[in-house]
Amino acid sequence: MVNDRSANEVLPYVPARSGGLVLTGADAPARCRAIRNAYPGTVVVMDHESHTRRTGTADTPFGLKTVHGWRDLDLAGLDEILDGQRDNRASCAVTPTCFIPAEEAEGAPVLAAVIAQANQLRRDDTVVLLPCSWRWLRRSALLLLAGQIRACRHPVALIMQADGDPLERDQAAEGLRQLCRSCPRLMLWRTDLAAFDAMGHGALGAAVGVAAVLRHGVAPRPGNGGGGHKPHPVVLVRRLLRYHRVATLQDWFAHVAPWTCDCAVCKGAALTRFTDREADVIAALQHSVCELYALHEELDVTLTGDERIGWWRQQLADAWEYHRLLASRTGTDIPFPKVLQSWRRPSPMALPGVEEQQGQQRSGPS
Repeated sequence: MVNDRSANEVLPYVPARSGGLVLTGADAPARCRAIRNAYPGTVVVMDHESHTRRTGTADTPFGLKTVHGWRDLDLAGLDEILDGQRDNRASCAVTPTCFIPAEEAEGAPVLAAVIAQANQLRRDDTVVLLPCSWRWLRRSALLLLAGQIRACRHPVALIMQADGDPLERDQAAEGLRQLCRSCPRLMLWRTDLAAFDAMGHGALGAAVGVAAVLRHGVAPRPGNGGGGHKPHPVVLVRRLLRYHRVATLQDWFAHVAPWTCDCAVCKGAALTRFTDREADVIAALQHSVCELYALHEELDVTLTGDERIGWWRQQLADAWEYHRLLASRTGTDIPFPKVLQSWRRPSPMALPGVEEQQGQQRSGPS
């Protein structure tokens, strides 16, 4: 997942067979069309980011920011927007879903409306976006969320919102695993290396953000929000299974030889070399994309199920060891992140009762 302004820098490092781009930003439609015209075999879709601007209601779960202001979408309007994406050569259409409220009493009607209206679409080219709080992954709400996802006739892309890493919240990591095991057409969007844990447990795919703001959902904000900050280089340190600021790596390796990288961007150079210059920020981003797809290439050759989970467990075990060795070598306290600890725990079973709940929904009044 990348802002339209950075798409051209990322594109050369995205493998055509197994990769693709989810574009954000005001110029996403034009950028999508240009990329698809030049590279028709590359998967490119767009996210209008309606979930960052408005909270949905049961009456208006979909909407869009336009040059004329905010536009609530009925079914015909939704179809029109999806057609517009396809007219701009998007590989598939993605619903402009507004944010689903966190509390179950308020959010359940909105969640149901998203699925009900999406199911009325006479299309086979659509992904339904579900942007919601991490709180929907708690045990008290998870069964309801899973039932709605399974009731959807389209693939579903889940975005988890939190202040910080959503999977560091209580019950969230286990809940996501159960959701992936229980919902066979689920994807994870606007995420980080949680993509690999999700795909290991059955998710169809994932969209990993190239920038921190695109690696988890954000609370809706009426205006444009943000902006004005100077970008700093952040790199995916594959051995640690973490994104880190280069400044942090420079502190760690201040008195010992730094780790190097053999990706297509680094070519054996040190991970500490990146500066705040624009060219280095872009190169750091490209490095992270290369390392992300190197991991994905390994996952892609495993069989779904136990073999894939076993591969992921080995990556986590290696990361644990690298954290320990790095701390010893640098004389620095480098704690093993909470989310990696949670991923090392045994995998939960699929959710009980999801099929029964889905059957009850289908047999209800139409």
